[in-house]
Amino acid sequence: MLDLIIVPTLELGDRSYIVHDGRRAIVIDPQRDIDRMLAILAERGLEAVAVGDTHMHNDYVTGGYALAKELDVDYLVFEGEQVHFERRAVADREVLRLGDMEVTVLHTPGHTPTHISFVVRDPADDRPPVLLSGGSLLYGSVGRTDLISPEATYGLAKDQWHSAQRFATELPGPTILMPTHGFGSFCSSVSVEEAGDSTLDGEKRVNIVYKYDSAESFADMLVATYDPFPAYYRHMGPANVSGPAPLRIDSLPKLDVAQVTELRDHHEAAVVDIRPRKQSLEGRPAGTLAFEYSNVFSTYLGWLHHYGRPIVLVSSDEATAREAALSLGRIGIDEVRGWIEPEPLMDAWGVERLERISWQEYVQQYRGSDHTLLDLRNPSEARALPIPGAIQIPIYFLPNQIDEVATDRTVVVHCAGGYRAAAGAAWLSANKHIRPVVIDDGADVGAQLLAAQS
Repeated sequence: MLDLIIVPTLELGDRSYIVHDGRRAIVIDPQRDIDRMLAILAERGLEAVAVGDTHMHNDYVTGGYALAKELDVDYLVFEGEQVHFERRAVADREVLRLGDMEVTVLHTPGHTPTHISFVVRDPADDRPPVLLSGGSLLYGSVGRTDLISPEATYGLAKDQWHSAQRFATELPGPTILMPTHGFGSFCSSVSVEEAGDSTLDGEKRVNIVYKYDSAESFADMLVATYDPFPAYYRHMGPANVSGPAPLRIDSLPKLDVAQVTELRDHHEAAVVDIRPRKQSLEGRPAGTLAFEYSNVFSTYLGWLHHYGRPIVLVSSDEATAREAALSLGRIGIDEVRGWIEPEPLMDAWGVERLERISWQEYVQQYRGSDHTLLDLRNPSEARALPIPGAIQIPIYFLPNQIDEVATDRTVVVHCAGGYRAAAGAAWLSANKHIRPVVIDDGADVGAQLLAAQS
């Protein structure tokens, strides 16, 4: 009898999977910090017999190669992937027998040209199979098709439609769907608001791909919806085809002020305050960035970070700093040199404070004054919920487009909920030497208040 273990990575909106028959297991799409997988296998008394990747991921560095090597098992990679290491090349419709599990490989292009999905079943059991669909069919949606190149986007969108139809026609309706992407990942495309039931039948009812009767009509819709994807994605493919090393951070060096100052002044280190944004807005070391450690930390810091540039984390404790370093390591940023508590750095460098307000306070204090309202949300967010009078620049374009913003007056910054507003304001303070006001509040509240005034 098959069982399934879900291993989520909330920061990236992804899941890894362990499918097993009670004794032997196959691991699909593992993250680079492979000790999580090794611990689960050991706790359950499972013997891993293979590791597989559905594709060479765009949004994280895979742990597939490292895990397979450590376990001394086959690493299942599609025969069409051009990789620089030994693997077991698998082909479309190839069937593997692993313990009591029967694993069928399906070539399902769309998210990438060489994407595959794994269908796992127990031939002796009449329960539905499990479809590990990677970045192909997601809950309510499909994986993005614009991550390879602009020229390939439309054709891959049509391929994505055909792959979805293949699932619907070749697999039984009760098949259990287990995608890798789609839980907040930027690899996910436009979605519907209806909820399915984690089966193919459920997705046929609600998934947006099944609401279009041709590949062309679906592709036309899909390519018109895309927001920009994180800049660090371009580093992930090359890292993954090279056979990346495992990620292990058992401890993180604690640095002193002299060491941090040396890294900043002579190595262009980014010094990043990762404390809760309320604390960093009330007072952080002068000249530092502020990216609160949370589920979106690595995405937005990684988007703005220059790969190869050292990082120092400002934190109240080593445990949080270590978790943040692990989060960055999952997207290939290995340059975290250590951490430092905020107080000694503020004593040496001075303190910067930024005003933090609600939308109600904004209306009362700033709405009638001469100011700049800067919206750091994604284009799709701004289209869906416009904020009258705001200049819309996504946070990841801020370094290149700040000259479009009048900064000779008060700049008030907002986003969807406050995270990007705080991070963007700290970036402006550190790099442009202005002191923005931060709206740490929901954009829906602002839209309602401003609509009531019009």
